[in-house]
Amino acid sequence: LEIIMEKLEIDKRFIEAGKIAATVREHFKKKNLIGMTVTQLCNEVEGMTRKLGAEPGFPCGVSINSVTAHYSGELFDDQTINDDAVIKLDLGAHIDGYIADTATTICYDPDYQELTLATEAALNNAIKAVKDKISSSDIGRIISDTAEKFGFIPISNLSGHSIERFKVHAGVSIPNVWTPLGSSLRKGNVYAIEPFLTVKDGSGQVVDGKTKTIYMLTRRKKTGDKKIDELIKKIWDTRNTLPFSPRWFLDDYKKEELDRMLDKLVAKKIIRVYPDLLEANNQTVAQFEHTVTPTENGVVILTKI
Repeated sequence: LEIIMEKLEIDKRFIEAGKIAATVREHFKKKNLIGMTVTQLCNEVEGMTRKLGAEPGFPCGVSINSVTAHYSGELFDDQTINDDAVIKLDLGAHIDGYIADTATTICYDPDYQELTLATEAALNNAIKAVKDKISSSDIGRIISDTAEKFGFIPISNLSGHSIERFKVHAGVSIPNVWTPLGSSLRKGNVYAIEPFLTVKDGSGQVVDGKTKTIYMLTRRKKTGDKKIDELIKKIWDTRNTLPFSPRWFLDDYKKEELDRMLDKLVAKKIIRVYPDLLEANNQTVAQFEHTVTPTENGVVILTKI
C-alpha cells in the first residue's frame, strides 16, 4: 500500500489517519451502544482516536433515525441511545491536518436492516467503479441506481467530497444522485464517498435542524474582548480551521460562558456553526462512508481494515 501511495504521491499521514479511523469505527460497530448517551459515545470515539495517535478530524457524529448528520455530543442536552435506534456513526481522524473520514450505520431496529444493507451496497458499488478520471456524476448514478434496485431513495442534497490538508470538504462534490455537471476524480487526490439513503416515504432531502453542536473557525480576527480572543487562539492552536466541538473546551470555560462566547463569534462571522441535518419528511436515514484515492486502474480504500 505504501509503495502504491508513494507512486500516487499521497502523503503517508493519510494512510495512518485512515488506519486509525477504520480501527475506531470497527471497534464501536461491535460494541453495544444501547443505554449510552450520545455525549458519552462521542467522548469515547474521540478518546480512542487520540489514544491511537491521531486527533479527531471533526467532532464525532451520532445522528439517530431521521437526524441525518452533524449531531454530536451537546453542551446542554444528553440524548440516550435506545434499542430501536438507527445510528449514523460518522468519525474522522487527522494527523497534522491529513484527514480520513468514515461512517457506518449501526441498526438496532430490524425494520431498517434492509435500508442499512442497501446503503452499504451503494457505497461498495460506487467504490468498485472508482478509478482515475471517473466523473463524480457516474458515482452519483451508481448510488441512486443501487438505492432504486433495493426500493429506497438517496438523499440528493448531501454528497461526498474531496479532502485536502486541514480541509474536510475541499471543493469537489460527489453526489448521491446523477447530476449533469460532474467533476473528474484524479489519482493523487483523496475523496470521501458517502451514500445516504432513506425509505420511499422520505423526501430524499435534508433540512437544517435547530441543534448546534459543530463549529469551525473561518478566520482569525481580534474582537477586542480579551477572553474571546483567548478562545479564538485556543481554537486556532488546537484545530486550525478543522471543525470542533465546544465539549473540547469545557476544562477552560463554564458551559454558559462558552455558549455565550460562541454565539458572539458566530454573529461576527468569525466562527461558522453547522446545525444538525434532518430528513425533511422525518424518515429514517442510513449512511456509509469510506475515504479513497483513485489509481490508474482502480482505487485504494484508506479507511478499510
